[in-house]
Amino acid sequence: MRRKLLLIFIAAVLYASPAFPGDKDDPAPSHITLQEAVQLALKHNHNVRIGAFGADEKQHAKEAAKSSYFPSIRNDSSFLRVTDTQLIEIARGSLGAAGGSAIPPVNSIINQGGRNLTTSGTQITQPLTSLLKIKKANEIAEAEVKVSREKVDLTENDVALAVHQVYYSILIAQAHRSATEARIKASQDLQSERIQQVKFGSALEQESIETRAQTLQSKQELLTTDLQLADLKLKLNDLMGMPLTTVLDLDPTIAESQDTCPVEECVTKAMTSHPEILEARAEVEKAEAAVSLAKTDIWLPDVEAFARYSYTNNVPFLARNFGTFGVHLGYDLFDAGKKGAVKRERESQLAQAKENLARLTDEVELSIRNAYNKLERTQEVVKVSEEVVALRSESNRVLQQELLQGAALKSQAAMAIAQEYDAKALLLQSQLDYSEAHDECIHAVGLIPE
Repeated sequence: MRRKLLLIFIAAVLYASPAFPGDKDDPAPSHITLQEAVQLALKHNHNVRIGAFGADEKQHAKEAAKSSYFPSIRNDSSFLRVTDTQLIEIARGSLGAAGGSAIPPVNSIINQGGRNLTTSGTQITQPLTSLLKIKKANEIAEAEVKVSREKVDLTENDVALAVHQVYYSILIAQAHRSATEARIKASQDLQSERIQQVKFGSALEQESIETRAQTLQSKQELLTTDLQLADLKLKLNDLMGMPLTTVLDLDPTIAESQDTCPVEECVTKAMTSHPEILEARAEVEKAEAAVSLAKTDIWLPDVEAFARYSYTNNVPFLARNFGTFGVHLGYDLFDAGKKGAVKRERESQLAQAKENLARLTDEVELSIRNAYNKLERTQEVVKVSEEVVALRSESNRVLQQELLQGAALKSQAAMAIAQEYDAKALLLQSQLDYSEAHDECIHAVGLIPE
């Protein structure tokens, strides 16, 4: 028995653990482009999905408000038991006499109904004057649907822009990481040379210490960049609605930015297409409908037509089956100023909605002009960065030739490579800054950056 238990234990351990350390490979990174990242975010991002569900909610609320136009059919039934009933006594001869006989011949007691009462009625009701109020309520519901849809569009635009920004930040950090690794290698070569020079007395020990400090600073920068990359990739996974542990391999190819419309044309276009402005206009429409509803509610009575079929059992003085039809009118004669206060409240909300629309109009125009200014500045930075890369590449080429001829040190050639990497990283950053400025222009107009 002990031997069997031991064999079972060994088998369980071998099954639960890998045969050799390192046999379990890490998951292969998922290659993804910028456009794919944006599409994943628009499909799986939590905020986008919540906004879509909110829009569906408002759509169903609008359908519920629209149903108030139609007549309603309702059944009311009840069963009652009373403790006592009213009796009617008819005295002897109170109804006269016939052939010398009194009617009734003796005192009679008649019971009105029974102690167990049953009533059931089915009524159809059609509102009349309330149709005006229902129309205003439907306008409010329609405005709320517009608001929810514009919020969804705005959320999608914001999420797409955030994906672009994080994607660019990851590419920039990766480029800086490559440049930092090149600087570390150059610093290590220089440190080796300093050690040899100190041994031969051609350099001071302080120079060797300084080189060592530079190497450590570059390694510290590399660790900081790795930490930043890890945070950015987690953020990108969260934006796309993917598991946070997903390993990503970003495609560095970025489509060239298309020319944007002129500033004034973009401002005009934004006034008719930006989700925030459209949402604010829908809020104004909603507030206007609410004010109209409050005004109508002050003077308009509730008038409705109805028809009812009733069944009764043991109810005194009522037939077992009968019908009822007519018109019902209701009006509040005194409400302590409640309706007037509601009207003033709705007017204040309308004033707020109009002021908010004016504020958003100014903010959208400001964001468009700021984005255009940034676009022009980054375009100049790209030109300067391209010139720097050309100079660094030429300097690296010359130093590599001198290294082959023995006229340059290995550390100098490695430093030239590092400087070229730095220049290319800065060029990439300026190019991505230009792309980001272009995306911000598109976002400011109210479109989704692709």
